[in-house]
Amino acid sequence: MGETIREPEILLYTNYRVYLRDYYQYRKEISTVFSHRFFAAKAGLGSPNYLKLVMDGTRNLSAKSLARFVKGLGLTATRAAYFENLVQFNQAQTLDERNLFYQKLLRVRTRAGLKPLDEGQFDLFTHWRYLVLREMVGLKGFKKHPQWIADQMHGAITPKEAGDALEKLVGLGLVRKTANGYRQVDINISTQDEVRSLLVKNYHRQMLSLAADAMDRLPATQRDISSVTIPIRKSDFTKVKEHLQLMRKELLNLAAEADQGEAVIQINLQLFPLTSLDG
Repeated sequence: MGETIREPEILLYTNYRVYLRDYYQYRKEISTVFSHRFFAAKAGLGSPNYLKLVMDGTRNLSAKSLARFVKGLGLTATRAAYFENLVQFNQAQTLDERNLFYQKLLRVRTRAGLKPLDEGQFDLFTHWRYLVLREMVGLKGFKKHPQWIADQMHGAITPKEAGDALEKLVGLGLVRKTANGYRQVDINISTQDEVRSLLVKNYHRQMLSLAADAMDRLPATQRDISSVTIPIRKSDFTKVKEHLQLMRKELLNLAAEADQGEAVIQINLQLFPLTSLDG
């Protein structure tokens, strides 16, 4: 007996185009009559090649075509809602939109009784205090008292937020309790590409906001915020990026060994064109 072919479960996907490709392959294997044209007829699409264009990423789904895809896929209720939000999540143009639709995906999966997609890790990146506190745990003289933690962060968070963040880190397995306090746990934070991109962008946005706040909150002796605006040849843009990447690696060599650090710092490096690089 051969292995039973299972229909792809939409609730397990974070990229609707990947789901469509898997769905198409599944239908082809169980039905000799299934084709792009067959799907177009079932969904009420004008173009027999529309499904292929969407799967290949050369065409997005509009509100009208999205409803027709839901019909063609035979999705109803929870799975239809998930697919609709997933399309919006993947096609969102701004970070705020992606956050909005990702949270909707989490809620739909919760209603379906499934474990939310990386919900814990999503929470981890919703506020900078979690990752900063994880690094603080490794400092010499770290104290687990919420008031001490809040004071060390210049009062940017409350003692209650500090205590809750510490428990969150323990719950996620990023920090563990020891006889003398807490210790970091070395694990990789891994998610699917679509989610990882969202989490990283959220983190960078928060750090950029903190950098702006630091200009008013910290004395000049405790910060270095500067910039340079220069003209370059368009062909040298990649070289500038490579130089910054090398600089980041060199800075990592200055990181203190475990239990030897005395403070946690943030270094932001931003590179972006002020005029077009196209053409």
